[in-house]
Amino acid sequence: MLIAYTEQQQLVISYQHSREALQQYRQQQQFFCPQCQQPVQLKIGKLIIPHFAHIANQSCDRRFAEGESKLHLQGKIQLFEWLKTRGHTVELEPFLTKLSQRPDLLLQTDHYPLAIEFQCSPITNENWHARTEGYKRNNIQALWLFQTPRNNYTSNAIQKIRISPILQNAITEPSNKVPYLMTYDAQAARFNYWTNLLPVHGHTFIAKVLTIPLEQQQMPFFQPRLITREAFNTYWHIYKKLCQQYVYQRLMHSKKGVQDLFLRSCYELNLSLHALPNFIGIPVRNAKAIPIFSVEWQAILLHYCRQLQLRPCELEKGDIQLFLTLLNLDATNLRVQAVKNYGKLLGHSFQHHNHCMWIRDEIYRHLYNR
Repeated sequence: MLIAYTEQQQLVISYQHSREALQQYRQQQQFFCPQCQQPVQLKIGKLIIPHFAHIANQSCDRRFAEGESKLHLQGKIQLFEWLKTRGHTVELEPFLTKLSQRPDLLLQTDHYPLAIEFQCSPITNENWHARTEGYKRNNIQALWLFQTPRNNYTSNAIQKIRISPILQNAITEPSNKVPYLMTYDAQAARFNYWTNLLPVHGHTFIAKVLTIPLEQQQMPFFQPRLITREAFNTYWHIYKKLCQQYVYQRLMHSKKGVQDLFLRSCYELNLSLHALPNFIGIPVRNAKAIPIFSVEWQAILLHYCRQLQLRPCELEKGDIQLFLTLLNLDATNLRVQAVKNYGKLLGHSFQHHNHCMWIRDEIYRHLYNR
């Protein structure tokens, strides 16, 4: 941690002093944890930013203060100084007694306190949820800024990306319906945005990558704009390419043979796996709730509809629930709605307009209300 108190209850922020001054402080003062009031050590190494640490075997709850990496300390300092220079009221590592939690930063906004957590180390979904709920119960909004993963993504380019499950918790879905993930790279001192997120399958998304240097970031934080219809062309081509790769891998590696529901559905529909119609394997709203690639569940759905002698748009809620049971999925509201969205998008005329551009434009309007 970066802060501690002296015996005279003076607050000391370690990085704001030179190493020489800290050496003198250490000889003259004893320091105490703001949370548990127990003595802490002032560490002044050459590699890590000077910081305070609990003495071994102390009973303080150290979940939020110990084991910090140089990158974590560096990021907290950068964000703290950035907010201060812009005139914001912000606290570094404040201990919130009612919550027994210590966010990295606590920013006072015009509407609510904002707890900023700069997360560099792995965290379980349970811990993330518990800490987020703790803030929520006390009318504090939580902002999780994860350290940008070390991947070679090209700025200002549309590309396939992978977002781990824990990072998916930090995806923002504002009122303008443009979901994005904002992370922070303390090494480069810049924010990284994965904007206009389009779920594909599992942890795979398509996104436009955008980077903003710390000194150019605004507060409130910049919110990305909706991609254009022309830019969505790239999304469409990447998505369909991933569909083709998925079908190829499924064909090569499936061990179920005729028991494979997807392959059997395609066979009985007389569909070529090497050239599936463009209306099979398309992104629809709420499809992320169905943990099966769209090209698979949509082919199975069309076969299911043929058996019922119904069009997808004619399916009742009970029909959709039975279909989801066929996929060994619980019939949640989001999953039912995803199937309904596909049926509405497909329609009678959609199947007879297998023109790639026409379908792509319809999907753009469907996803973005345009």
